[in-house]
Amino acid sequence: MYFINKCNDMDENIIIYAKRMLSSIREELPVFIKINNIQLNYESKGRGTPLVFIHGLGECMQSWSHQVTCLSRKYRIINLDLRAHGQSSNDDAEIITISLFAKDIIELLNKLGIEKTVFIGHSMGGLICQEIAVHYPERAIAFVLSDAAGFYPPPFSTDGLRERLAYLETAAMEDLAEMVAERCCAPQTSREVRQEIKKLFLHNESESYKQATIATFKADYRAYHKQMNFPFLLLVGEFDQTTPLAYAEYLEKNLPTAQLAVIPAAAHMSKVENPQEYNRLLSQFLEQLPDVVYKNFLERRKRYAVSKSAEMENVL
Repeated sequence: MYFINKCNDMDENIIIYAKRMLSSIREELPVFIKINNIQLNYESKGRGTPLVFIHGLGECMQSWSHQVTCLSRKYRIINLDLRAHGQSSNDDAEIITISLFAKDIIELLNKLGIEKTVFIGHSMGGLICQEIAVHYPERAIAFVLSDAAGFYPPPFSTDGLRERLAYLETAAMEDLAEMVAERCCAPQTSREVRQEIKKLFLHNESESYKQATIATFKADYRAYHKQMNFPFLLLVGEFDQTTPLAYAEYLEKNLPTAQLAVIPAAAHMSKVENPQEYNRLLSQFLEQLPDVVYKNFLERRKRYAVSKSAEMENVL
């Protein structure tokens, strides 16, 4: 860069082009940060209200590429590989849990100096969002759960889990990636998009993937939903069989402030299968957030005033 700046006789357009190329190369390189005994890979792009993207089981942060490209023009994007996913390392001394994933994310925000953010989680990432809502509510502005559940009922969490673990005993990660690309996509999803999805799942280590699978299937936040008093956007692909519409409808019914939208022409990987509609609904939610947050504040203040008034009447 020193050489480029000092070569005054070079064409200005060449200098600009070279600077852009160097900047692009830096953005493509992984950025690691030491957190909780692991090296966490993440990217930070854009300015504005922070958005934290949390991918699903077996995925990596590249699964959010369509959303990052769209939203980094207006918001600050924090995108990461969860521990034992993508290029992030794992600490074999600790069993992977939803709680541990959340702890890593909060520590990342601490190191980046980010107090509050909007958390956007897909599938397992949606469970991590709920863990944050319960144990780190002071860090959240709002949540987006896409193709996610609040819990997995039997037989999905019982026989389904046993079948999945038995499959993982003999299957190679490429077999797993192929299965996901076939079973988690809508019938009309193109071969090109299926190949894009398959690539997201190729770099998993068997043991850590099993641990994350167990953590996902056994997670249950039903006892906490009524106290999750945040704006929630629930997105679900119309053909999703992994976390079907009924799961999202349960969340809509039990979360105090939630809105539900169905992504057409998509299944469980809706953010990749139909990114245009996904991004439109997500952008619309983010744009109306200030009004929603203020409305929730007024409603909470009103409820507080009513409860205090009732207390005073009891005293008198």
